[in-house]
Amino acid sequence: MSQAELPNDARREARREAAHAYKRREILAAAHKVLARDGAKGLTIRAVASEAGYVAGAVYFYFDSKAAIMGELAIQELSSLTKQIKNEPARDAAERAAAAASAFAAAHTLFTLDSDDELEAGNDRALTGRLIGLFQTLSEPLELSSLPPKQANARALGFSAAAIGLATLARAGRLDKLGVTAADALKELARCLKAN
Repeated sequence: MSQAELPNDARREARREAAHAYKRREILAAAHKVLARDGAKGLTIRAVASEAGYVAGAVYFYFDSKAAIMGELAIQELSSLTKQIKNEPARDAAERAAAAASAFAAAHTLFTLDSDDELEAGNDRALTGRLIGLFQTLSEPLELSSLPPKQANARALGFSAAAIGLATLARAGRLDKLGVTAADALKELARCLKAN
């Protein structure tokens, strides 16, 4: 059914929903800019509103807290990371690990989520789902399907946690001081974890 065939009320509702979605995207884009520029501590509802050209009260109509905005940004970032890693032409676990280390090193929101901030139930489920998808993507080349599920999941999580931890150390400049790269460390770990 085309827009012209919809009753007036349905057209009005469709326009309202489209405008609402557009404004949410604008606010999230502004929040991303504020986060990149000022960090997590500088990300306030007032700063986001100012960047988006709104008053703070308008932002609260779309997001009830800073945690809600951070949760949405983290969900977007996890989806983007997963797609980026899947699209890398990695041929084995070591190459995928290297791609993951680079992707995590560029991540912002994931490393600024505060465990004290309460995410909405829907965002919490979505964030957990995106994390699971990312961990599965990272561990696919480890060929863990021959292992019992609990052992395979533990290896996948360990590999993913190592990638995140090494990326955090790289972001802080600690790996340079140790004379090792995240990619090299993850390549070695992938060789150890591969199911054989």
